[in-house]
Amino acid sequence: MCIVLFFLTLLDIGITVSLADVGGTWKIIGLDADSMSLTQVDNHVYGTYNTYQGQGTIDGTINAQNVWVGSWYEPFINDGGCFSATFSNDASHLIGSWIYGNPDCEVSPDYERNWRYNYYCPCYYRRGGNGYFQGEKVVASNTTTNA
Repeated sequence: MCIVLFFLTLLDIGITVSLADVGGTWKIIGLDADSMSLTQVDNHVYGTYNTYQGQGTIDGTINAQNVWVGSWYEPFINDGGCFSATFSNDASHLIGSWIYGNPDCEVSPDYERNWRYNYYCPCYYRRGGNGYFQGEKVVASNTTTNA
């Protein structure tokens, strides 16, 4: 009986999942980029990154394990693809891989249901992508909001 009451209590109070605050300015190595600016609204993380050729966009979703998956696009060369990255527990570092457009990789996250493939991206589950990137947060942002 006590187990049933405990379970019902947990259902009544609910369990809240806290997402890492990854918004801000990042120093990046890889993606042919040197910096990235991210904005976060709940689990939606999007922004821009600067390359020597121009500015690219990056857009995706983050889960409770700090895994961020999504799409990237560089309008100056009309090219894009998908990526997967993992943020450190304190959200101060990230490491990830990217691939060029791929029919196995949905490049438009569904923000209501997270990533279409439940955080699947081919570059996340294989050892190699077309490239790798890493970053360090240099300026924190107060852009995290809860809708």
